[in-house]
Amino acid sequence: MSKTCIESKWCFNAIQVRQDGQIEKVGLSPHQYTRIGKYVAALEAAASSTVANPIFSQYFVKESIVPTLGEIVPAGNIEYGLCQALHGEEAVVAAYRSRFGRSTQDVVIGIIAGSPGNIATPCGNCRDILLDDLGADFEIVSGAADGGEAIIANMSDYTFSKFEQLATYQVSNHFFDLVKFTIQHGEHLVNDVFSPKDAHPERKYHALICTDKDKYFGAHDVMCDYHPIYALRDAIRQARRACDPLVHSVMIVCKGSGEIAPHVMYKDRQHLLELNLQAELLTGKENDPPVFLATYNDEHKVTGLWQTSVKQWLPLPFTSRNFGQKYIELLTNYYKGLRR
Repeated sequence: MSKTCIESKWCFNAIQVRQDGQIEKVGLSPHQYTRIGKYVAALEAAASSTVANPIFSQYFVKESIVPTLGEIVPAGNIEYGLCQALHGEEAVVAAYRSRFGRSTQDVVIGIIAGSPGNIATPCGNCRDILLDDLGADFEIVSGAADGGEAIIANMSDYTFSKFEQLATYQVSNHFFDLVKFTIQHGEHLVNDVFSPKDAHPERKYHALICTDKDKYFGAHDVMCDYHPIYALRDAIRQARRACDPLVHSVMIVCKGSGEIAPHVMYKDRQHLLELNLQAELLTGKENDPPVFLATYNDEHKVTGLWQTSVKQWLPLPFTSRNFGQKYIELLTNYYKGLRR
C-alpha cells in the first residue's frame, strides 16, 4: 500500500474488497491517479461547506459533490424534529438534483468526518438513496479537514448481492413452516395502500426475527407522507420492547418467481445490525446470525431460496462502534439497564 500525495494536504489510498469479503487499503489505479484533482476539489469543497446543522448530535458531516461539468455543490447533515436527520448523503443528492436535474454525468462525493484514514461508512438509508438516484458506480472520497490520509471507495463497495442460493433439499420441513408463518403473519400485518403494485415488487417483503425465546413478525407500514416503517424494523420494535435482542435467525419473504432474491432495503439491514449489536454488548460475544430469503407464488409455494448473514449483507457498516469505545461502554450500560 502506498499513499499518493500531489500538491495537496491529503494523501490518497483506495480500497478493494477481497474474496473473503474483508476490506484492504491499496494504492490508486492509473485511472484514479488521473482523478486526484477531483478528489482534492471534493474534499476542499466539503471542508468549507456551511450546510451542516446537527442540533442534537453535534456531529458535523460536511460533504460535497463534484460533477464532470458544472459547479461543485456543498452539502451536510441537517437535524430536526427529535433526533430526526437529513444525512449528508441525502442532502448531497437533493442539492445535486436541484442544480443539475436528472443529469447522468459522472460524480465524486467528498465527505469530511472523523480522523485521517477513516473509510466513509454511509448508513443504510443513505445507501438506499445513493443507489436509487446515483447508481452503484461512482466514487466517494473521505478525509479529515486538516489533511492526512484520505480514502477513495466505489459505491459498489457498500452494496451486497453475493447471496448463497439454496435448494429445497437443503432445508427442513420446519424451515418451510417458518416461511409459511412469515407469509401469513406478513399478509395480516401489512398496511400499505400507497406504494404502486408494479413498482419494485422485490422490495415488498415480510420479515420474521427468531430468538431463543420467541418469534417476531413484521410487515411494511406505509402512510401517505412516504416515511414508512419497513418490515424488519417492525419486527425489531417488538423484540426491543420484549427486551429480547438475541437474534437466532432471520427470515425474509416476498412474492416472486425465484429469479432474484427479495431486496431488503439497506435501512432495514442497518436496523437489524443495530439490534444484533445490542445482543453482542449484552452477552459480550460476537454474533452473526443467518438470514434466509425466500420468494413465493400466489399459492404460497416457495419459488426461490437464498442465504446470507446479518453482517455479510451490510458491508462497511455504520454502527455505534464508529463512535469509539467510551460510547460503547455507555451504550452497554444503557442496554443492561433495560433488561427485565
